Amino acid sequence: MRLGVRSRLTPRAACALVVALLAALCADTIAAARVERSLSLAAAAHSGLETPPDAYVAGFPFSQVALTSKVPRITVSALDVDVAGLGTVNITAEAFDVRVPAERAFAADFAGAKATMVRRRVRLDGVAFGELLGMTDLDISHPYDISPTGGTASEAQLTGTVPGTSEPSAVVVTLRLENGRFLMRPSVIISAPPGATDAILAAYTLERDTSELPLGGPADLVQLSGGSIEFSHQELNVALSDTALAPLGGT
Repeated sequence: MRLGVRSRLTPRAACALVVALLAALCADTIAAARVERSLSLAAAAHSGLETPPDAYVAGFPFSQVALTSKVPRITVSALDVDVAGLGTVNITAEAFDVRVPAERAFAADFAGAKATMVRRRVRLDGVAFGELLGMTDLDISHPYDISPTGGTASEAQLTGTVPGTSEPSAVVVTLRLENGRFLMRPSVIISAPPGATDAILAAYTLERDTSELPLGGPADLVQLSGGSIEFSHQELNVALSDTALAPLGGT
């Protein structure tokens, strides 16, 4: 004779469990959305933006912060921000592995919390970068990868009409940093109007102090990314300030 105990949820109990799980998931989603909205509004206020930026809090479920006292990543991204001397740019601020008590995380209060890394990125598309070069039709692309995403690179193909010339030219340029200064130099002329070589070489040469960018410090990386020139600056083991995640703030 074999004795055994079989445990089985009744349909009613299974339904109740599913409803409870869905309710918990809904409550967690609402809590995360509330924190993201608070972050967005605070970032807009600190940066004087009319349109609140996008905010995202990683880590699912968000309520796991109650057990870990850590938020894996916080991201605030603002599109089309007007920056003096640059024009319209896209800015992203990110904090990684933010150690914060649960009650403060749920209140979107991260000031003073420790993050293993804070990274800020500024992206200049063809319009913004074209303003620096005096070209209204500048196109930025990957010099070797013609796929839609293109990947990242330390070189870029720039195509535009250089002031004083009558037709577009295309040049591959190198993107470098030296002691916090951005150095762009032409390496290959792909096409150019006749007799305009000297003007082309001069037009695609640029040097700029990256501490003037809204990065919270000089850039430590420059690269081509998705058809834009991207500068970034990162700091390790940072105590977040009130404006650390504001697009025009700092750590």
